[in-house]
Amino acid sequence: MRTFFVAVASCSDALELAPLWRGAAGPGCLPKAVWLGSAGAWTAALDLGLPADAVDGSTAAGQAAVGDGDVVLLAGHGRPSQRFGLAARHAGATVVRWNAGLRAHDPSHPEEAERRLTDHLGQRFCCTSDQQRDELLREGVPRTAIAVVGSLWPAALTSLAQEHPGELPPECAGAYLWLALEHRRSVHDARALAELLQRLADAAQAGGLPMLAAPTVLAPALAEHGLTLPTGITMAALDAKAQVHAARRATVIVTDSAGHQELAATLGVPCLCLQAATARPELVFAGASWLVGPSAPLPLVLAQARQGGRVANPYAAADLRFAPALAQLLAPTIDAVAVSQPPALPSDGDHSGRTLGDDEATLAALAVRSGTLNSTRGTFVATFERQFAQWLGRKHAVACANGSAAMHALLAALQLRPGDEVVTTPITDMGALTPILYEGAVPVFADVDPVSKNVTAATIAAQLTERTRAIVVTHLFGRPAELDAIAALATARGLPVLEDCAQAFGATHRGRKVGTFGTLAAFSLQQGKHITSGEGGIVVTDDAELARRLFLFVNKAWGYGDPRPDHYFPALNYRLTELQGAVLVAQLRRLDSVIARRREVAELLRRRLANLPGLTLPGDPPFGTHSYWKFAIDVDPAQVPGGAVALGRGLLDQGIACAPRYVQKPAYACELFTRWREHAVTAMPLGHNARGRSDAPWPTTQQPLPGAVQALEQVLVLPLNERYLPQHCERVAAAIAARHAELCAAAAPSPTPPSPTEPVRG
Repeated sequence: MRTFFVAVASCSDALELAPLWRGAAGPGCLPKAVWLGSAGAWTAALDLGLPADAVDGSTAAGQAAVGDGDVVLLAGHGRPSQRFGLAARHAGATVVRWNAGLRAHDPSHPEEAERRLTDHLGQRFCCTSDQQRDELLREGVPRTAIAVVGSLWPAALTSLAQEHPGELPPECAGAYLWLALEHRRSVHDARALAELLQRLADAAQAGGLPMLAAPTVLAPALAEHGLTLPTGITMAALDAKAQVHAARRATVIVTDSAGHQELAATLGVPCLCLQAATARPELVFAGASWLVGPSAPLPLVLAQARQGGRVANPYAAADLRFAPALAQLLAPTIDAVAVSQPPALPSDGDHSGRTLGDDEATLAALAVRSGTLNSTRGTFVATFERQFAQWLGRKHAVACANGSAAMHALLAALQLRPGDEVVTTPITDMGALTPILYEGAVPVFADVDPVSKNVTAATIAAQLTERTRAIVVTHLFGRPAELDAIAALATARGLPVLEDCAQAFGATHRGRKVGTFGTLAAFSLQQGKHITSGEGGIVVTDDAELARRLFLFVNKAWGYGDPRPDHYFPALNYRLTELQGAVLVAQLRRLDSVIARRREVAELLRRRLANLPGLTLPGDPPFGTHSYWKFAIDVDPAQVPGGAVALGRGLLDQGIACAPRYVQKPAYACELFTRWREHAVTAMPLGHNARGRSDAPWPTTQQPLPGAVQALEQVLVLPLNERYLPQHCERVAAAIAARHAELCAAAAPSPTPPSPTEPVRG
């Protein structure tokens, strides 16, 4: 018979996990309670569902009760939980961490490190929400060791309602605010807390809402600092069960406890959390909780919480059938799963692959607290513009809403005329092409060099006509285009060069950063770029008149600061917000180190893959340096059967993200170009250009650009970011090598069997 120990560290734990004393029983499973809380709270815990035969886990005898092969469901996150969990591990038990993954991402919070430490004593992890699961995944916990089981509070409250009639004193008859402060450490700044509680009591009184509280750690903790409870708070002498019923009937609950936040959500009562950050962000997202820091406008927050009325519970109710299944888990099996699980690869889609941290959070909070989120009145966007121009070495920079907006502003600054032509690349994001059309011009596609995948002076020259007004040069994947010859061609023809540097922060050409060669240059600040604000863009130039035009275009052409401002020409609102600007000020400080680290990661991959035949690996061109937005490998199908597509399919099967071909077809083969007569934005520019007389003004699949076709057929694009460690590079390289060997072996001719008349030679 395997024992299933349920270790609880507080009265809240005892109530929440009470359904397990009944639900955990099953074949070969004997549930047993362990108490890790204070001796003074034992009686209250018994009242809330702790079995009378619970083991005292703080004693040596209690810890010795756990043996090899037992299962421990570990709640709480303080030192008693850590000591018991560690003892259980040493005894050979399987530790299943309950409510794992609670993270406030606040280093100053006294419980943050304890939660993380206690979680990582576990071998299996039960989470209430997807948010908690995602936190564990970011910290390297294998997905196979995590179960999102939901919340036990609905079952616990149902049982409590059946056992206790919920009789309450008269002061709990009407509307009231219920104060449930549990943590003595919440009073580490006692005077600030007392002032906050007084403001809260005043706000409640002004709203006609009595403020009730049960005897907790609050009064004695304040008394230690010579302080008393603020006026306006009535103490209600209720036992533990009655306190829960008081919370159920409350209009608003105020707490400092993550457990009480979940309880409030289950009860459907709006909750004010006296924390600057919370380990239950999903409740804030769902509108069930409000964070109340020292600067919160308490009357407004309280009124808003009351107006919302009963809130919806975002947590699914746990199915108690999960408990017997937990008890059947064996530690050797769990350990084997954890060891065999390959390291998860950092992704630029989330925190695992993004260099975002406390600096960004602090400056974003500063922007919020300033109350100015519009860049026309704020300072963060203007600061980022100035600092980015200095970093790049250009005179002017104008930030905007996204990379597409950056390309649109860059083109609008040229004041193109209907039917003008802009030569560009067929391998690019559509956000760099549709702005040409929206400005009434015609994109003309130049072929690319199949190795660099960038346009060249020769391919551009082949597309120049008397209608050409600009040349767009895209530095694909972070590899700089060969700019000397392109610049010479543009100068000879009197054409501006427009650099698309969305993927090429910090790439250089003969010692100069890309983005400093063109008349104008655009960068993207989208989620996956070298630095990011989620979405965003920035355009740079040395020409003051063009800079003025850029600024106007992202501001609806309104002349801010002019003596008699007006809307001077058709333009859009492409502004960046102060929230994004705040994040970008912090991000820019990291940019050089991000680029350097990406180059190191690329070098690790290049060394590991150098000897595989048929693969051409990315690297620095003779005239410059690569900045590695992605790691793009060329695969020769003559040497690697199936080429990039077959190699990529094998990687995807192994859980390695990649993009064979990068995009499935050149831009000119997309519907908006093949069906160009159906849309005004594509048809109208051609109405002012002789190319519009043709049914196929752009290249077609029958008359393709051969360099672009070859480039896409042979390329396999691997994600790469600055958070890759050597073990991540090793996993990627090993997967490529294994798939490469598999493809080559399958295509190798079978050995010819020896002739019967010939001797078999050893």
